[in-house]
Parts: sequence; structure tokens; C-alpha cells
Amino acid sequence: MNKLRFSGHDTFVVRTFWPKKGFDFINISGSFSSESAVVDLGVGKNMVASINFWMKALGLYDDEKKELTDFANNLFSSEGLDPFLEDIGSIWLLHYFLLKTNYASIYHLIFNEFRKERAIFNKSQLKAFIKRKYAEMDDNSLNLNTIDKDISVFTRLYEKVDYQNVSKDFEEEINSLMIELELISTTVEDEIKEGTNRREKVKWFHLHGESRNSLPPAILLFTILDNFGESRNIAIKRLEIEPNSPGLIFLLSKDGLYKKLKEIEEEFPGIIVSETAGNLVLVLPEGLNKWEILRNYYAN
Repeated sequence: MNKLRFSGHDTFVVRTFWPKKGFDFINISGSFSSESAVVDLGVGKNMVASINFWMKALGLYDDEKKELTDFANNLFSSEGLDPFLEDIGSIWLLHYFLLKTNYASIYHLIFNEFRKERAIFNKSQLKAFIKRKYAEMDDNSLNLNTIDKDISVFTRLYEKVDYQNVSKDFEEEINSLMIELELISTTVEDEIKEGTNRREKVKWFHLHGESRNSLPPAILLFTILDNFGESRNIAIKRLEIEPNSPGLIFLLSKDGLYKKLKEIEEEFPGIIVSETAGNLVLVLPEGLNKWEILRNYYAN
């Protein structure tokens, strides 16, 4: 596993208009470290650093090659598929690349590993899990304050907005890139604090598997082709439990995944959901091109 990476966002969640803003800035050879970046991007100095971070975390900028990725160019160029993120399929794609890229460790860890242990959790339980991951990797660079900030950004990025109880950061909450996906729901319980007789409010986060009606079949197919490479016969079980599989990253229930795969079968001739001796397999024909599938999706 890659070295764990936390912080870099300056506690800002990525806002809906930042990916396009960051793409255009990089495309004209803008430098996030230059003094003019604040003026060029029209945001504060801390936000400049945050946009730089999110471009890498969302898989839009390759920090090793120092260039925009194919994904970024396909989506945000002047003739891009959806430069202003008007289609929810684009948000699902950005969510997928956030986990797959694993530049920001917390997202990959939560969806690929932590949820296998707990579908319902509080912040203390998530922090304990991250501390354990550091110990398993024999990494002594753990900073609990940094972890707290990452957990806060994660929950604000995905948590559905309660418009009746919004905070002073209302603008940030309603412009958070991922809230439209509705992947996290919350409840608040009145509980006795451990080791005391005092009661306190504890927020619980729910990552339940569902059908994800807003997830387009073409977007799901793109992620399967992207994640499973040249595989042409993929056991459905692999699509449920392997790292960055649709079952994990999109929080699809077993029935929800099967339903989505049948939608793919219906929409794309040659793709078959096969059952042999009780084993379900997704059979993909030769010649499928993930970028062509995306282009056709947005064209329609």
C-alpha cells in the first residue's frame, strides 16, 4: 500500500467550480506557487493551495509527470465532455478517481477498507481505524490533529446538507462537490460519554449499500473497464469486494449492483451477465473502449 497521506486541503472541501478553474489555470501554464495565483484564480491564498491539492486528489493532475491527465482533458478541455459538471455522471466519475488515485488516503481507506468493518460509525471509531493503519504500516508520522481535520473535510464533502440547520459555512456546504451523490446519511444520538455520567450528542455516519439510481450505467461500465483492465470475464463477486470495485466505491448493495449490471447488459449489445453453475460473471466483448463509451454517453 502507498504511504498514508493526509492534509493538504487547508480544511477546504472541493467546491463544484474548482476542478474547471484549476484545469484552466494549469492549462495556461499557471503556477500555484506564484504570487499572481491568488489574482488569477480569484480566491484566497489558502484556497489556491487547496485547489492545487484537489486537482491531484481527484486524478486531474499527475504530480509525477507534471501534467493534466487524460481524464481531465476529456472532461474539462474547451471541447470537453462536461466542463461545467452539469451531468451527475461527471460527479460519480470524480468520486471514482478520488478513491482510485489514492492521493488523499482517507477516501480510499474508508470506502475500500473501513466500510467492510463498519457501515455505521462515529468520528472516534474512524480515527481509531486510521491510527491502526499507521501502526500496521509501522509509520510513526501520525498526527491526530491532522487526522481530525481530514475526517472533518471528508464528512463535509459527502454529508447531505440539512438546510434547516446550516452552519456559518453555508456557501461551502451547498457547493461541496460530492453532496449530490448522497452517499452519506447521518443520525444524532444522545449517549452517555464513556467513563462519565454526562450525556452528549454523538453524530453517526451511515454508509449503506443501495441501488444508486443516479449512477448512469455507462459511468459504471467506464469504471469497470478502467479498474479491471483487459479482463473480459469478471466474477460478480470481484465487482462487489475488490479494491475500487463498484460495489465498494459506489456503495452498491448486492441487489443494486446486479440491477446496474443488467442495465449495462440491456444498453450495450454484446455485454452479458452470465450465470454458470451458480456463479455470476460479467462477460465483456473485445474492442470496448472506455473513452468511447464516455463520449457516447455525453453525446446522448
